[in-house]
Amino acid sequence: MADWEAIYAEKSVVDASSAEVLKDNTHLLPASGTALDYASGLAGNGQLLAQQGLAVTAWDYSLAAVEKINQFAAAEDLNLHAEVKDLEQDYPLLSGQFDVICVSYFLYRPSMKKLYDLLVPGGLLFYQTFSGSQRDSIGPSREAFRLRRGELLQTFAQMELLFYREDPQQLEPRSVYSDQVLFVAKK
Repeated sequence: MADWEAIYAEKSVVDASSAEVLKDNTHLLPASGTALDYASGLAGNGQLLAQQGLAVTAWDYSLAAVEKINQFAAAEDLNLHAEVKDLEQDYPLLSGQFDVICVSYFLYRPSMKKLYDLLVPGGLLFYQTFSGSQRDSIGPSREAFRLRRGELLQTFAQMELLFYREDPQQLEPRSVYSDQVLFVAKK
């Protein structure tokens, strides 16, 4: 397992980037409401969501990341608050709390259905992560951390699909999305 404290101690919140699925689909976001940056890292998604007018909560395992996010948000006057959560152990008992949830490059299958429960009716789920088998040393090598083809479509079949892209591994020339799934759906 990665040493997230050491990783985030070396990185800057200023350099955090948001997921392409979120950047490419900001037009789907509500004008106001609540958002969750799930497994936020340094909250690149959270920053974009806050800049779009949403009140954002960021959950991540790393105390170093959470402290950096909260300091940055205060200095930039962003409506963004980070909390330490072990998303492989802590299953928040909340339900219907968020208008938007964004997940990027995190996969823990036992918690996936909880994302649906955390959304309000009509809430949006943005999800981007790796799929298929690792190729060219990009993304995680362990299958447990990569989606199977069509897995998000099956897992969230009860949701209204708004955007979906799953580039196959054999796509040539390689696109920025090769071996990834980009998914947006409405509860």
